[in-house]
Amino acid sequence: MLFLGFLLFVAAEIASFVVVAEHIGFLWALVILLVVSAFGPFIVRRVGLGIVAHTQERLARGEVPTRDLLDGLVVLIGGVLICVPGFIGDAVGLLLMIGPVRHTVIRVTGHRLARRVRTVQTSRWRVVNVASQPVSERSPPTSAPPGPRLGHGDRTDS
Repeated sequence: MLFLGFLLFVAAEIASFVVVAEHIGFLWALVILLVVSAFGPFIVRRVGLGIVAHTQERLARGEVPTRDLLDGLVVLIGGVLICVPGFIGDAVGLLLMIGPVRHTVIRVTGHRLARRVRTVQTSRWRVVNVASQPVSERSPPTSAPPGPRLGHGDRTDS
């Protein structure tokens, strides 16, 4: 399935290049792709340094920088999309460099992931199965789901 998604993405990138090249010319389309791909690392570095500075501030205050780490991950993904030539990847990558867009992506992805995760709280252990199917809001799980379980040394304190 992942391979099929990759093939569809490559096909969409090629199709978008053809459409843009028909409108502005092949040479101009190629120049735009190369310029954006060349300046991509500088944009990612600038945004990434801001995230690192904010993360260091939160660590200095004794806070856990969870949101900043997720910001960094999304910026990294956006940076990869910018550096790989293609109009769709460049557009998505540049959008991910914008703070409010990045935060919205993190929030939506977090909510979708939370629906897929089952947790079972016992007296001492919490079992998490992220490979489970979406859990219904009305019927919480009553027993541990199939899949990997925490061992004695993997205790989580919540």
